[in-house]
Amino acid sequence: MLKLFLARQMVRRTKSRLFPDEFLEQKHVDQNQPYPNDSSYFYGGDKTGNAFITRMAFREPKRLNEFWFDFFLKDRGYFGLTRSPGPEGTGFQQGSLKYEPVEVGKIWRVTYQGPVHDRKGQSHTCEADLVFTGDHPVYDFEKSSDHDEIARIIAKKKWTKEFFLKMKDTHQVHYEQTGTLKGTIILDGTTFQLEMMASRDHSFGSRNWNTWDRHFWMTGISDSGYHWTVTTIKWEFLERLTAGFIVHPDGTNDAIVACTDLDTVSKEKLLPDTGTVEIKTRSGRTHILEFRRHGEFPYLHDDKYGMREGIGSYRFDGSEGLGMVEFGFHTDKYRI
Repeated sequence: MLKLFLARQMVRRTKSRLFPDEFLEQKHVDQNQPYPNDSSYFYGGDKTGNAFITRMAFREPKRLNEFWFDFFLKDRGYFGLTRSPGPEGTGFQQGSLKYEPVEVGKIWRVTYQGPVHDRKGQSHTCEADLVFTGDHPVYDFEKSSDHDEIARIIAKKKWTKEFFLKMKDTHQVHYEQTGTLKGTIILDGTTFQLEMMASRDHSFGSRNWNTWDRHFWMTGISDSGYHWTVTTIKWEFLERLTAGFIVHPDGTNDAIVACTDLDTVSKEKLLPDTGTVEIKTRSGRTHILEFRRHGEFPYLHDDKYGMREGIGSYRFDGSEGLGMVEFGFHTDKYRI
């Protein structure tokens, strides 16, 4: 009982912080963290099959910064970066890949100019200029998750210095937002005008990919006006944790506190092409999310943790939707 009480106090202390948007939207690479990390992400997709994804993570001198910049154009195929876009610059920038705030907490501009490669290794010229606009305020994940359940999970574990060091990975600041991504990609001189549903996230704190076991993350927007993000992560040192949110058509939001577990979702295979996730919210509601992956962007972090960003379609409580379907797994423990 004493251990559970102490665990509740720890969770309450680490989950009680909420920061203003002006602070959240800055880059934070805290060298006092065990594994400093600041990661920003944008995804967009439309009903014709076009999709776009980019991510930058700023870390520390001993670990290379991470970068993604990839897209799929209907009738043209997959294109993306195969090497670093360049050195870290001011703010969110690596070389000519830049994320710039236009309106804090709502509008961001993503730009890139330089070469991209198709999946046959051929080089192409590319200019991208896309603007993300949020449909609702950013959602800080401190508002989500079941704090009592987290405390119970922590109380079960053997408390050691190593355990608490690894626990810092669960204390990241993390927030998300869904909306639209509009703009152009000029590929080999041909302009493609894009208007996509979109999501973005930003997290900072400590992140050590080697301690992740596996996870999924699903985010999207339905034709009926619901927006959602649901994620569940299992670390090698901790049972799975679930978090997320649902924004209703009237703009109100609800925290996700539970969902279908990883083993059930991936019962048939590690990276399922289709599946169903039952979501439970803090208000007591239950939602059914059916997903389908139509293609993917593959990534590998620190030569250990594999990610598959799926171009997704959904049915949210029966209503059609679009979004991203992400699965991740530690490559030393799982094989596709």
